[in-house]
Amino acid sequence: MAAETGLRFERFSEGADGGVDGRHGQANGDIILQAKHYKNSTWSDLQKAVKAEKKNLVKLKPSEYYLLTSQPLTSARKKTLVSLLDHPSVDASNIWGRAELNAYLAKHSAVERQNIKLWLSSAAVLDRLLKNDIAVFTEATYDEIERILKVFVVNPSLKKSAEILKATHCLIVSGPPGVGKTTLAQVLAAEYSDEGWELVSITSIEDGFRAFQRDNRQVFVFDDFLGKIRLDPASLARDDGRIVRFMSMMHKDKGKRFILTTRSYILQAARALSEALDDTKVEVSEMVLNLATYTRELKARILYNHLYHSEIDQDSIQALLAGDTVRQIVDHRNYMPRIIQWMTDEIRQRDVPPSEYPKVFLQTLANPDKIWDKAFRQHISPNAQILLYCMYFAEQERFSEPGVRLETLQVFFERAIVGFGAITKAELRATMFEDTLREVKSSFVVIDGGRVNFINPSVQDYLSRETRDATVLSTLARCVPSVACAISLWGKMDTRASGKMRAQVADALLISFIGGHVEGKLPLHELADLVGDLVLATGDTGYCELLRRPGIKRLFWTDEGNLPALIDALEDTYSKFPYARAYARYLRLEIFRYLSADREYVMELEDLAALASNLGSAKLEMSERFYSNFDEAAEEAVDALDMNRIGGNEDPEQVIGEWLEYIEKIEGLTSTTAFYWKKREFEERIAAIQQIEEYRQQREEIRNPAPRSQSPSELRPASGGSFSNADLLSMFSSLKKSN
Repeated sequence: MAAETGLRFERFSEGADGGVDGRHGQANGDIILQAKHYKNSTWSDLQKAVKAEKKNLVKLKPSEYYLLTSQPLTSARKKTLVSLLDHPSVDASNIWGRAELNAYLAKHSAVERQNIKLWLSSAAVLDRLLKNDIAVFTEATYDEIERILKVFVVNPSLKKSAEILKATHCLIVSGPPGVGKTTLAQVLAAEYSDEGWELVSITSIEDGFRAFQRDNRQVFVFDDFLGKIRLDPASLARDDGRIVRFMSMMHKDKGKRFILTTRSYILQAARALSEALDDTKVEVSEMVLNLATYTRELKARILYNHLYHSEIDQDSIQALLAGDTVRQIVDHRNYMPRIIQWMTDEIRQRDVPPSEYPKVFLQTLANPDKIWDKAFRQHISPNAQILLYCMYFAEQERFSEPGVRLETLQVFFERAIVGFGAITKAELRATMFEDTLREVKSSFVVIDGGRVNFINPSVQDYLSRETRDATVLSTLARCVPSVACAISLWGKMDTRASGKMRAQVADALLISFIGGHVEGKLPLHELADLVGDLVLATGDTGYCELLRRPGIKRLFWTDEGNLPALIDALEDTYSKFPYARAYARYLRLEIFRYLSADREYVMELEDLAALASNLGSAKLEMSERFYSNFDEAAEEAVDALDMNRIGGNEDPEQVIGEWLEYIEKIEGLTSTTAFYWKKREFEERIAAIQQIEEYRQQREEIRNPAPRSQSPSELRPASGGSFSNADLLSMFSSLKKSN
């Protein structure tokens, strides 16, 4: 109305409005705007509502009166509405129906941009989301993305996060499970997609470096970047520096954005372990999304939107709207958007009688941990339950495609159903895995490209609690098909588990190793950390003798750069194990041989940097001859670096920046001063690259200035202020059926 008439209208929140949704004051009488929208309303409903407005018109005495409705109107219907209102201020041309509203929206595109719900679910935007790989990030289909965007409620966190992202180019969205982190990241990504940015979904930081393109405007989205349920310390140690370096690249590039999500408790645990993630740059770009963000009105709007777009039986919705249930839901201490989504899903509530729906809704809020309990215990078979156990503990792939490989899961499942006694080995059939997988498909899991993933993170939350049983854990431990799966199972055990339970599970895992029942390979230091933890948990050093059998060698390879920490552990934590000190001496000799003076090749700078970093933090002492060999190897490796040989598909600034980081790590160990001129050459090249890039971006901004109305930070949140019980009743009144 404001855009079309050029007038400024006062706007009011939902509630008893006295016939005024918008008002423009003037000396000869106010211009009044009234909006009417009822879900599934009939022409008769609209007539009744308009007739009730007549008394307000008499009282208000406006100079002009506009009536807007989302119902389609014919000329005859407009005449009927004019006669029902029966006031001099009412004219048929000022009654707008669906056709007029859509026409004015097309005319005033800025209005559409400012109201996120009008453009975010458009076919064009959704199509770009799917083509730009955002569907992989959400594990969603077109329909699922559209559903999420329909129920999304603009809240203060959107404006704040958009401002941080615009200012720093990086954003970490952290918060408790189910609060809406992924949805917020998706909406931000959609905003940039609508402005023509390329969306890049990544599941490892390596994906980000590979997809980085200097000349393209790109938005990178890394969902659950520190793990879905618990922190993975091994992955953190491997990736934290690279994540921060990638963020640093984003900070310097105006054409890049980086959105990361994580659970708040995982982020805090990561910061306690990682100096890199506790860096100032990370702190500045963090956006903590918590339930304090959700005002009473926002909670009500979220519930309203989910009910409005739900396909749940109307009798169930009417039962929910009766009495005081809506208020109890909105004010409940356990209110969570994910629970609202779950309880308004027609498929999951199909077997709940309408009269029981309000009670079940409140019971679920009272016991949110039970959200999957009924479906897990009553709706699927024991074999399907075992399959979900296996899937929870199976190793997750660290590539662009998330989830568990079907062939890995099948081996684990077939061992487990025999291990749990569900069937005998002789009764095992090839079709059992496929039949069981089909049973949980779409309800608990999704399958895509030879991988299977959980349909929602809350399934993993539920299974993390359901698998605290010692019998379940020890049975699964005897059935693990790979070393990586064994690490996953041991790492996902509840840290509060009793010593007896941990010993029982450790026994089962060690027996699997010694019996040759596991496949795969790990670096020696990772395998040794696992085996050492398991032996300590059992308290039985007799396992050390069994683990010296030749067959165990097939499970590892030696990464010399990471041996110093293992040697320290053998001489300290594991010093009471048989042969520990002797093995430490053997590994020390392996490091010396690694830098043998008579080698016939130039060593990789990255490998030398890793060794230097690990030696610097270890207690291990090496001989003068070793350090002399190290200096010689480092000088050769740095001398071999040639900027002219950087590949055409590589980013020179990134490659040279990594070289400088490696040299810095090496300088912490070596006594040589041979790197000075090489470092200076690299630093000058990076400065030149950055200067050229800044000039290019300045020219681009001059040629293509961004319209102010397209700033993501200007998306408008819901109105603030108090939100009374009367306001609540008024908001939900449009969902009630007319008598």
